[in-house]
Amino acid sequence: MRVIIESDYAGVPGERPEPSSLDRAQQFVEEFLFFVKANDVGNDIMDEIELPVSKSLLIDAFSIVIVAERRPDVRNLLIKAGITLAQYRPGLGPRIRMSPGSPKWRVEPSISRRLALHLKRTLSTVASERIQLAETYLLAIRRSLN
Repeated sequence: MRVIIESDYAGVPGERPEPSSLDRAQQFVEEFLFFVKANDVGNDIMDEIELPVSKSLLIDAFSIVIVAERRPDVRNLLIKAGITLAQYRPGLGPRIRMSPGSPKWRVEPSISRRLALHLKRTLSTVASERIQLAETYLLAIRRSLN
C-alpha cells in the first residue's frame, strides 16, 4: 500500500524538503500505517517502543507528507493518522485495550483505584497530545502556505 502524494510543495524558503527527504518521510508514514493495520491498534494505547520508527521521526515524517499533499481529503486523512501517534506513550508497559469487549480484570479494590487513576491520567495525556499534534500539523501547513 503506497501512499501517493501529489505535491506542489511551495514551502517557506529553506523549508522545502529535498525529494529524498519526502521519499523517506513517505516511507516512514507507510511503515507506520502497515504497523497499525497489522497490529489491529484501533484505539488502544501502546508503549512507543513498539513503533517501527521513533515517534519523533514519525511526527516529523507526517509533517512533511501532510505539507506536501495537495489534495484536502487525503491531507485530512494523513492528519487523522498522524494524530494517532498520541496513543503511543513512553514507558507505558503492556498495551491498554480500549476496544469494546476488552477483558474485564478483577483486582483488589485498592489496586483497582490505582489502575483507574493511571488510566485516567494516561487518557488525559493522550487527549492533550492529540491536540498538540493537530496544532503541529496545522502549523506546518500554515508555514508552507506563506
